[in-house]
Amino acid sequence: MARKYFGKFKTTLLFLAVIGGAWVLMRWVNPAEIIVINGKQVSVIDGDSFRDADMEYRIYGIDAPEYRQSCKNAAGQDWPCGKQARAALEESLGAGEYSCDVHARDQYGRTIVTCVSDDKDLGAHMVAEGHAISSDNFDQVIYGAEEAQAENAKRGIWQGTFEKPSSWRASHPR
Repeated sequence: MARKYFGKFKTTLLFLAVIGGAWVLMRWVNPAEIIVINGKQVSVIDGDSFRDADMEYRIYGIDAPEYRQSCKNAAGQDWPCGKQARAALEESLGAGEYSCDVHARDQYGRTIVTCVSDDKDLGAHMVAEGHAISSDNFDQVIYGAEEAQAENAKRGIWQGTFEKPSSWRASHPR
């Protein structure tokens, strides 16, 4: 009789192990921080770009600090503004359902997009929060008003000093 119950116990234990293994595998293959834009899963690269399985995207009209870039705060201390810009973009994309319109492709093959969620322009938001500047690499300054607001409020990169992301990239080639 004990063998009968031990056999059922082993079967139940094996069943639970298979279910637990499947759950762990599902979480590993499909992590919780997946962001979906236009029906595609994306991952954030840095403060102004992200990618899906097929291509890389750059947000139109902004230039964010590079992931490895540091800035100075009001006390003159280094802080990881590039990592913070990436985290801010990840948080913003994860908080809403964005739809992106394509403008063009840049010289690196990235698709240049404007993304909007509930009438909230993602580029404007990143600049207004001080996580990016209105880029001067485009035909016009798109987010000049948002940049002035962030600078006056000393938000994000404007809390101290920083090197323009384009200048930082030029002095730190990959």
